[in-house]
Amino acid sequence: MRALILLAACGLAAGTAPAGPRLDAVRAQGELVCGVARDDPGFAVQTADGRFEGLEPDLCRAIAASLIGARHRVRWVPLETVHQFLADPHIDLVFHRLSWTLTREAPGQLEFGPVVFYEAAASGALEPLAPLLRSDDADFGRAVRWTLFALIEAWQRGLGRIQAASPGEQPDWPPADTGAALGLAPDWARQAVAEAGHLGEMLARHRLALRIGDGRDPNRLWRDGGLFLAPPVR
Repeated sequence: MRALILLAACGLAAGTAPAGPRLDAVRAQGELVCGVARDDPGFAVQTADGRFEGLEPDLCRAIAASLIGARHRVRWVPLETVHQFLADPHIDLVFHRLSWTLTREAPGQLEFGPVVFYEAAASGALEPLAPLLRSDDADFGRAVRWTLFALIEAWQRGLGRIQAASPGEQPDWPPADTGAALGLAPDWARQAVAEAGHLGEMLARHRLALRIGDGRDPNRLWRDGGLFLAPPVR
């Protein structure tokens, strides 16, 4: 009973707490600043017309749609090193084919979001690639994490880009109170999926460049023999 009371109190607090400074700034400006590579096929490539394409720009666009809504903007900052991210506080997060490791996160300035790709290393081990954020706003980090979890849950539900844009498809997802708990709009998760598809659609779109195989591959849902599983969005 004490545990249930504690959980209820936590839920109430999450629904009423004000957003952190970075999340507030992103929403007020209508723009997410995302650091990416300029020439990493499959992950991020800048085209001749200046657009960025690949798995990681797709993820940035989905996060921007979730945090800001339909009228979002993404400002791209091409990066070569993590030090450039540390030197520029205006960059909100980085997708740069980075492996989530203890020593990168332990100093306390930075933290990783959920894994978005499992890359096979030369040794036969898997490298868990994840976005890198600053440890300066827990609310921003939480919103990013749950957006990525929502992209996985939508994959599990079979709710793709087209379906997410239709209010009649799975209308009860996400639950109405989840947006308030994150300081976002009620349709935050649908906005993310409608922008760039669920994670499975993104991986399929860039499958050849990412070298995702037809057989046993970790970049599949757990029920299909892969490693992707998200905590429930509720």
